[in-house]
Amino acid sequence: MVNIPLPLSTAPDVAPSEFGFRVRCAESLRFLRCGGGTDTLEVVVAPQVRRRPQTAPLADWRLAGPDDALRGTLYGVGTAFEFWATDAGAYRIEPETGRIEIPKSPDDIAREQRLWGIPATLCFMHRGDVPLHAAAVEIGAGAVVLAAPRQHGKTTLALAFHRHGYRVLSEDLACCRLGPVPTVLPGPALLRVRPDVYDGHPPAGTHLVAARPDRICLAIDHARRGSGAPVPILAVVFLRERSNRIVMAPTLPSVAIRDLWALSFRLPTHAARAHTFSRLARLAGALPMWNLYRPTRLGSLDATVERIVEVCHP
Repeated sequence: MVNIPLPLSTAPDVAPSEFGFRVRCAESLRFLRCGGGTDTLEVVVAPQVRRRPQTAPLADWRLAGPDDALRGTLYGVGTAFEFWATDAGAYRIEPETGRIEIPKSPDDIAREQRLWGIPATLCFMHRGDVPLHAAAVEIGAGAVVLAAPRQHGKTTLALAFHRHGYRVLSEDLACCRLGPVPTVLPGPALLRVRPDVYDGHPPAGTHLVAARPDRICLAIDHARRGSGAPVPILAVVFLRERSNRIVMAPTLPSVAIRDLWALSFRLPTHAARAHTFSRLARLAGALPMWNLYRPTRLGSLDATVERIVEVCHP
């Protein structure tokens, strides 16, 4: 008798993940996915209150929120960065080592939301990935990126896809990876919806984590999150101005790159701008790019979802 060894069983990957990182953190983070991460990202609470750098910032801008005084400020500190958000505190980001220090805060929801913004973006940009101001949804075995500036209905449309049973990969920030087939790396399992489109009841597959004057924060249930593994991109869809009917029209890469540039984040240096332009040009040339004109009425959402699926995943 010949003894044939049985193949070793492979344990499922259940490590917390976000934007392709395996996340290590002693704090409770609410919007992580399960499995699919590779590079390690260590998130720790700062041991003491940080003092603001006494140097000129790289950038300073108004943050989304109900208060006009909400601001974000980014500093360069050697090979690291500090990001200061007036509603959350100071974050120290070390992209080279994959480490982020988060502030002590009584509002862990706001703190985590800011964590998965600029701090995480700087870390995945260091890997060579491209950030876009966009939502992303999974249709079949691929992803459709829904790109638009603030207040253009990205989250509302992503929630409509969720209601139709599609997986939401990102609601505001898409991490795009170039390669033979460009991919999206899923971000926080979070939907921040406007109060005027929220009926007071979390949609199936979500639960309420915070209600703020400008946004209702819904966490996606674990059963609907899926892993953080890369998802091939089927198309990029730019959400355009209002229209009386739903129209999807292809756009040329030479035109699309201007929109991608406006919706990307980069450091304010000549080298960073050149690097970003090169990667956006590759992205524009590798994927179908569409303009979507549609009514912004809630009653048109179902038909909009149907049209996007019809065009991008025939």
